[in-house]
Amino acid sequence: MFGLTAIKVLAMIAYGAPGFILVKVKALGEKHISAFAVFLLYVCQPALSVYALDSVDCTPEILKNMAVFFAVTLVAQIAIIAVYSLVFRKKLADAAHRICAVAGACGNVGFLGIPLLEQLLPDHPEALAYSATFSVSMNVIAWTLGLALITGDKKFIGLKNLLLNPATLAFIVSFPLFVAGVKIPSAVGRYIETLGRMSTPVCMTVLGMRLALRKFRSVFSDGRVYLAAISKLLVFPALAALLFLPIPVDQSVKSAAFILCSCPAAAMIQSLAETHGGDSGTAADVVLSTSLICVLSIPAVWTVYNAIFG
Repeated sequence: MFGLTAIKVLAMIAYGAPGFILVKVKALGEKHISAFAVFLLYVCQPALSVYALDSVDCTPEILKNMAVFFAVTLVAQIAIIAVYSLVFRKKLADAAHRICAVAGACGNVGFLGIPLLEQLLPDHPEALAYSATFSVSMNVIAWTLGLALITGDKKFIGLKNLLLNPATLAFIVSFPLFVAGVKIPSAVGRYIETLGRMSTPVCMTVLGMRLALRKFRSVFSDGRVYLAAISKLLVFPALAALLFLPIPVDQSVKSAAFILCSCPAAAMIQSLAETHGGDSGTAADVVLSTSLICVLSIPAVWTVYNAIFG
């Protein structure tokens, strides 16, 4: 179980190699990263959300599970941020610690999460709908509470940021079609699917480019990065598993939640920090470090989870 999962995770992380190499040979530079990031955030992510819902047939059971999934993952994200903020409440004046608090909750549930679900839960395609739901709850947190922590400004906690973000808008458009059972025409659907499936390679390319611009040692030299990694890769999935434990839903729903909660810190944390004047250096280190560590952490926690609940 550990070895097979590690190979699957490593195969996805390997998409970052071209970006790393192109920056190292100076074919690309730091100025190009923002263009890739914008394409990822405003094109690939919404397309992935639409594709995820369009690929699943709606049933009352799936709708119920999606509602449960949204509620529990939203609570879990708020809870992990609250726990981190409580434990390190005396250090929250430090922007780096606030980044770490957000990173513990906001994960790469789309770009890495959907391919992981397809690999680890191949008999449950409905899990893609849960990923789309998780993406909405994560974006709700990231664009409101997350931005407030990243910037230290509470003005971002409001209805505008809650609704006007790419993932939420894509869900608002695609969810009524999903419920009505209306499928996107095949030609358009293939176009959207292609853009959505570009998410993983583009996301990993961006991470590879960022890694090439930083000294490898510096990524792991800050102790706060390890706190974020422990919070995101170990504590958060364990917390989600505990929250789902008493809820009467199918085990595949709980497994999908655990897999998604085990994903590394979301690349959008770096993008939000860069575009809103946050601590982009720490954000980059947290995203990079958790993305590298997850090659070992995801197989480890998934093996343990299956031994307990499988």
